[in-house]
Amino acid sequence: MLHYASGAAFVDRNGTLVAADDGFLVALNLPAHDPTGALRTRAAESPALRMLLGGEGPEVARLGSKAEVELERHRSAVGLLLVVRTRELQDELEHAQRSNALSRVISGVAHDIKNPLNAMALQLAILSEKLVGAEAAAAGPHLGALREQVSRVNEVLRRFLDVADPPAPLGYTDLCGWLADASALFAHEARRRRLQFVVEPGRGNARSGGDPARVGRLVLVLLAGAVAATPDGGRIEVGLQAADGQAILRLAHALGDGESENGYDWEVDRAAARGLGGELDQQREEGVRHIVLRLPMNERT
Repeated sequence: MLHYASGAAFVDRNGTLVAADDGFLVALNLPAHDPTGALRTRAAESPALRMLLGGEGPEVARLGSKAEVELERHRSAVGLLLVVRTRELQDELEHAQRSNALSRVISGVAHDIKNPLNAMALQLAILSEKLVGAEAAAAGPHLGALREQVSRVNEVLRRFLDVADPPAPLGYTDLCGWLADASALFAHEARRRRLQFVVEPGRGNARSGGDPARVGRLVLVLLAGAVAATPDGGRIEVGLQAADGQAILRLAHALGDGESENGYDWEVDRAAARGLGGELDQQREEGVRHIVLRLPMNERT
């Protein structure tokens, strides 16, 4: 069952489409110059739609070979209010819900790991104070190595939390600093697959508007997609600049022989960018995929 509207229209008792928004016209593939005629033609070919418009049968009709469009009828004394929902929209919303849930789970797990690490660091400090003389000299290098590893894991967790749930006390995301941390999370994968990961986070302020967590997840998804789609030994370049009131992220990576789409869901990613007031484009050129994400800037200081 679909739950979210992507368009609506009102049809009078004569079957004339009195008003319809763009979402309704696009979902039912109706031309703007004659939506009533196109709707009647489609109804003649679809028993479910014909019954819905005629006030018969169930209040909901599913259209298309795979029921990708759902049309719900609301009756009134002067006609019908029709609400349309699309499977594509539902998939995007479910993806967003999963992303939000995963983000919360990840943040909780990371904090649960961080607490024992802090306890370990404290116990190492106490142990160092209790050892004296030859014991301290013998154990010193080992304790130092343990402290270094605890610190290293803490730093990885800090980066991970800042990327998955970026702090934004002023309501914006500083993408310059964030991009460096996000890219560092893929360092192991890059080394393992011999990828050249070149990051140019830019200078100055590139403060994106919109929900900081949603901005962070979108950019992280694009970086992960680039890593997944780049063949072993390939090159990934990511840069950031501020221009004309926009924070512009440019991402380029090599394509394999099959020009893999692994790691990407372009419709979902584009919808996420539009939801943040921005836009996402991609094109292929001479074995390289170029991705450009534009987000509105937050000019607050």
